[in-house]
Amino acid sequence: MVRIGTVCIVLLTFSAQGQNLLPNGDFETYTQCPDYVSQIDRATGWSRPTEGTSDYLNACLGLTWSLNVPENSFGFQQAHSGDGYAGFYCFYSGSEITTAPDNDHEYVTHALATPLTPGTQYTIEFFVSLADVSKYAVNDIGALLSTAIPTRSDELAITGTPQVTNTSLTMLDDKTGWARIHGCVIADSAYAFITVGNFRNGASTVFAEVPTNNPLIWYSYYYVDDISVMEVPQPVLGPDITTCDAVTLSVIDPIPGATYTWSTGEVGNTFEVDSAGTYSVQLETDGCVASDTVVVNLASTIMLTLATDTLVDLCAEPTITIGPTGLPMNASVLWSTGENTRTIEVAGSGAYTVTASAPDHCSSSATITVIDTCTTPVYVPNAFSPNEDGINDRWQPVWRTNAEANIELTVFDRWGQVLFASTGNSSSWDGRVNGNPAPVGTYAWKGNARDPITQVVRQLSGHIVLVR
Repeated sequence: MVRIGTVCIVLLTFSAQGQNLLPNGDFETYTQCPDYVSQIDRATGWSRPTEGTSDYLNACLGLTWSLNVPENSFGFQQAHSGDGYAGFYCFYSGSEITTAPDNDHEYVTHALATPLTPGTQYTIEFFVSLADVSKYAVNDIGALLSTAIPTRSDELAITGTPQVTNTSLTMLDDKTGWARIHGCVIADSAYAFITVGNFRNGASTVFAEVPTNNPLIWYSYYYVDDISVMEVPQPVLGPDITTCDAVTLSVIDPIPGATYTWSTGEVGNTFEVDSAGTYSVQLETDGCVASDTVVVNLASTIMLTLATDTLVDLCAEPTITIGPTGLPMNASVLWSTGENTRTIEVAGSGAYTVTASAPDHCSSSATITVIDTCTTPVYVPNAFSPNEDGINDRWQPVWRTNAEANIELTVFDRWGQVLFASTGNSSSWDGRVNGNPAPVGTYAWKGNARDPITQVVRQLSGHIVLVR
C-alpha cells in the first residue's frame, strides 16, 4: 500500500573516536534521485524489509511537495546532516483511533560493513523527527541488529526485540528538530544487519495526538537520519604485572579528553600503586561504560644473608671464603669486587658486598666486613744487597694481607742521622744516601703502618743489614 505523509527516522552516532560500521548511514549516497514514494532502495545499500513503503528524501530533487529536502510532501525539515534522509510510517489510519492499528509498520534496513564481534561493545545512535503532517507521535522507535534481514511479506510489525530503543519513553513529538536515540550493546551474535522502525504492534504502541495543519490525516510518520554503529573503545591496561617497587599503571593509547576512573577512585589515564591487588579502570563515553582490569603482584624479596663481620688471622690463613645463604636456585650474584661467583676468596681486610637477583624475585644485598687480626702483618726483610744484580736490590716492608696499607718508614745510621724516609705503600730504599751508595753495615729503622679499612695503626721498628 502506498501512502504519502508519514516518516519514522532513526540515527546512530557516536562522539568518541571510531569508524561507523554502517555505510551510508547519513543517506547522502544514492543511485538515483528519488522522485516518488517507496524508493528507499535509491539510497545506496538501503532497502525495505517488509511490504511497507519506506521513502527516501533528498535535496537533489529540488521540487517542493515531493520527496525533496527540506520541503516535501510530509512537511518541512532540514536534514540532520547533509542533504538526505529516510522516512517511514510507524502506523497509519484512515480515521480517528484509540488504539494504533496493526498496519503500516515501515522500516529501513542496511547491511553492516562487517559483522559485529560477539562479546564486543558497540554504540548505536540515530535521530528522528516527527513529520509536520503527522497527527500522532509515538514514544518508541528502535534499532534491531540481526544476522539476517528480518523480512515480512506484509506491512505488519516485525517480530523482534530491538537492542536500542527510546529508553526515556518520552513522546517523540519534535517537529522542528531531531530527537536522539542511542544505546550501548554488547554483541551476543555476529550481527550483520540493522533495521530501524516501530517494533511494537498496534496494541503496545504508545501514541499521543499532536497539533497538525492536517486534521483529517490520522497517522504517525517520521524522518530518520545519520544512523551509525560504532565499536566502543575499550581501555587497555596490558598484562598482569609482577613488581618489586611502586609501579605506574597506564591506559594504553588513551582517548584524548576521555575520563578514566580507577577502582580506587582516582581519575586519570595513569595511576601509581605500591601494593598488590586487582585494579580496574573504567571509561564512560556517551553513556557507554567499558573497563579493563590488571592484577599487580609484589614479588618476594630474596632473603639474602651473609655471616656477621668476620675476624680472621690472615697470617695463619692467607685467604678466607665468603658467600651468601638463602639464594634461589636460579639466582645470579655480583660482588663489589666484580666477581659473579656464589663464593669468593678474600685475602685482605675490607667490606665486601654481594647483590643477588633472580626471576620473579626482588633483588637484595648484604655486606660483610673482614678484619685481619694477624699480630705481625708486616713483612720486613732484615737484609738486602743493592748491587744491581736484580736480586734483593731494594728494601721494602710489605703488609702481606693488605696491599693498600699506608706504611711510613725512616732509616737511620748509628748516629741517628736520617738516611731514608718514605710515606706510602710502594716506597722502597735503594741503599743510597743523597745519590751515593751507603756503606755496608747495620742500620736502624722505625715507622708505622695504617690499615685504611680498619684504621688500625701498628708501630714498627727493627734493624736491616746492607751487604754488597
